Amino acid sequence: MPGGEIDKQLLSFGVCVIYKSSVWKRHYEGIKIDYRDERASDGNTIRYTTYFTPAGELATKNRILPNTIWNEKYLFSSPEDYDALESLIASRTYEPDFEHFLAHDTKLGDQSIARPITIHSPMHELMYEFMGIDVFSIEWADNRDRLLHLCDVLKADWIKRVELTAASPAKYAVIEGNTQLQVIGEARFLKYYFPNIEEACEILHASGICAGAHLDGNNKKLAPLIARTSLDFIESFTPPPDCDLALAEARQIWADKSLLIHFPSSIHLFGIEAIQKNVWEILRQAAPGDRFTFGISEDVPNQRIDTLVPLFQFIIENGKLPLKF
Repeated sequence: MPGGEIDKQLLSFGVCVIYKSSVWKRHYEGIKIDYRDERASDGNTIRYTTYFTPAGELATKNRILPNTIWNEKYLFSSPEDYDALESLIASRTYEPDFEHFLAHDTKLGDQSIARPITIHSPMHELMYEFMGIDVFSIEWADNRDRLLHLCDVLKADWIKRVELTAASPAKYAVIEGNTQLQVIGEARFLKYYFPNIEEACEILHASGICAGAHLDGNNKKLAPLIARTSLDFIESFTPPPDCDLALAEARQIWADKSLLIHFPSSIHLFGIEAIQKNVWEILRQAAPGDRFTFGISEDVPNQRIDTLVPLFQFIIENGKLPLKF
């Protein structure tokens, strides 16, 4: 939320604000952690973090920006880091932090809802959190057995987080996200992602919690594979012109899943008339409007907060259910 008068206007429309929160606190048993901050030339903070494990040191470099963090050095750099990374992952323990989560969930009364931080499949975490795609690709080619063993170690950590989420007061959880089929391929998705998605769905469903995926990219090729999962919803689905899968086609492919869509960020740059035209087309494709939520769940470009009020006002005025076109 941008703050000030805009917040008041948006809340007067009845919008619901999603707070990314956490249902646990993470600890590292037997690991010393050292933090060192530097001020970059652009005024932002560069944070160096070093983990001292029984099997060696690991270090990261992150650039801390407003509302986000860019990873400039991953924990894993070479095969010499396998033992240390395995030791670091195995050291992680978790404790419930439900009061913290509920404080976010009720921050705006019935106009707020909290969702736990995303839990990705172990292979995705290795690729995006610990190694980076380039290094992962090299290790996949040169040290696949060792990499897959590390996946097994991470799976034990993954199950702790899924089970703790299932025991939490969360109403829904995102258990996969940012999946790019052009990076992982269909065969690797079915072998290493699909089983984890299904296992997480089973655990969460047993506790009455809905399970979803954060898919804000190009989903045209991925959509048929996601359709085979037990996921209940897709979050941040972004229709054209920003991404390649039309809303109507997505609703047909994912006939049993709900969609929380992100209004395409690029449209904010082209004025109110373009916004209204795109809202109208999205509503037309969403008709009759079941299993459908309209919102903003990614960045608005160039801080174009002046478009938020007219955007939501137009949605409210033309989004009466059932949608009829």
